[in-house]
Amino acid sequence: MNTENNNAMLIKARGLKKHYRRGIETIKALDGVDLEIRPGEMVSILGPSGSGKTTLINLLSCLDAPDGGELEVGGRQVAGLSEEELVGVRQGVLGYVFQKFHLLPTLTVAENVELPLMFLQRPVDREKTLAVLRLVDLENRAGHLPRELSGGQMQRVAIARALIADTKVLIADEPTGNLDKANGEAVFALFRRLVAEKNLAIVVTTHNLALGALADRIITLEDGRIIEEKINPRV
Repeated sequence: MNTENNNAMLIKARGLKKHYRRGIETIKALDGVDLEIRPGEMVSILGPSGSGKTTLINLLSCLDAPDGGELEVGGRQVAGLSEEELVGVRQGVLGYVFQKFHLLPTLTVAENVELPLMFLQRPVDREKTLAVLRLVDLENRAGHLPRELSGGQMQRVAIARALIADTKVLIADEPTGNLDKANGEAVFALFRRLVAEKNLAIVVTTHNLALGALADRIITLEDGRIIEEKINPRV
């Protein structure tokens, strides 16, 4: 774990809750979670289906809003914000990597990476694009189309796309779910390098316990609550 800027809290959750109604039943998808994310650390979130992983990652991603507790992302309180306001919180703070790569097949690797800049109405700087592709060892593939890449390479393009807007927190939801063992391990090795070299915070969910154990902190959820939190002394 990188201790530089360790006090610059990027995400802070206190008593975080998300409840749903199903008929007369209340489903406590998340039921009082405390969590802090700082620069320069990788945090894995583990747990069986129905444990609350997806709900938690959606809240931390500002893709959904909590209905109880407090959540601060990038210095802003999230509870009660509208969707338009949540978009403002996400911009410049959060980047996303999912199980599916979501690359546009008619765009080159470089153009796929630059897409977030268009939505943010920021100018494209091809030198910066190439620098980000260099981080994921794909600078020589900048002009290729997605169909010319392997699955592992496509996921690395998705990671570069998540980084292009100077992301501070990378949210990775089952990023190795569509990859074989070797490519999955390569993605987690890349995450470790980004944490060390760029002082990123990375929050990752995975069903792969061996990969999840590579994080600085390993958080296990069950029935919407954190039942275990380990600090990895080997990282």
